[in-house]
Amino acid sequence: MLNWPLTVALVLVCIPGIVVTMPRLINTFQTTIESRLRPGQRPPAQSTLAAVSIAQNLIIVSIAAAIGTALAPRVGLRAPFFEALILGGPLWAAFTQQVLPALVAGTSGALLFVAAYYRIFRPRLDDLNLRTMEALRMRLGAGSRLLYGGIVEEVISRWGLMSLLVWVGTLLFGGPSPFVIWTAIVVTGVFFGLGHLPSHLTAGGRITPWLIGAMIGLNLWASLIFGWLFWQVGLLAAMLAHMLFHLVWLPFEYRHVQPTGNALTNLWSNGEK
Repeated sequence: MLNWPLTVALVLVCIPGIVVTMPRLINTFQTTIESRLRPGQRPPAQSTLAAVSIAQNLIIVSIAAAIGTALAPRVGLRAPFFEALILGGPLWAAFTQQVLPALVAGTSGALLFVAAYYRIFRPRLDDLNLRTMEALRMRLGAGSRLLYGGIVEEVISRWGLMSLLVWVGTLLFGGPSPFVIWTAIVVTGVFFGLGHLPSHLTAGGRITPWLIGAMIGLNLWASLIFGWLFWQVGLLAAMLAHMLFHLVWLPFEYRHVQPTGNALTNLWSNGEK
């Protein structure tokens, strides 16, 4: 039987990230849409775009939360902090047990992530994709990246998708073996990386080998960290580590991107497409 209180709790904890993030993304997308309209065409209202986007995200989060709640316990994956929150268990103990692993794995993993981005991928990305990608991230702001990336994306990717893949692997191979779980972690990372493509393309980017390599390679590395934490420690540990990735990355972002101003606005004002 589905644990509805846990499902609802995971949906509710995602709402701040959705609400904070969507208006900023809508501004970006509307700028792109307006630049591509023919004479006489009118873009959809921002309120309409925001309402549709928020509703769409809530539906996706609700499905992911329900799938994870139904399947994760069957394959040994858990959300002990949120379970304690719902059931009235030892909440502080459930929290503290996940902080140290998240801190160590999240910080060390983030430093390697940042090194790979600035040493390997960023120098090889073409100017159009680089400016589009970085402008999207900068427009989101720190709060959106922490709340949406750290919470919403973990409910969708780890709690929903990874739990589903481990469950399917268990049916095929007879149990949640390390092979099954690591396969699910890797597949989740690839899907997670490719899932960033639509917003990037909508904002004016284009598909290139280095763009695909950056999105899959970097997000796969992050998925290995978050997936391992989810498997070994719990969902909250994956969320905290995901937030730490953004916290570690942000100072580098501000150093490399902010001095150039609003890159996305400059991109379209210069007529590049």
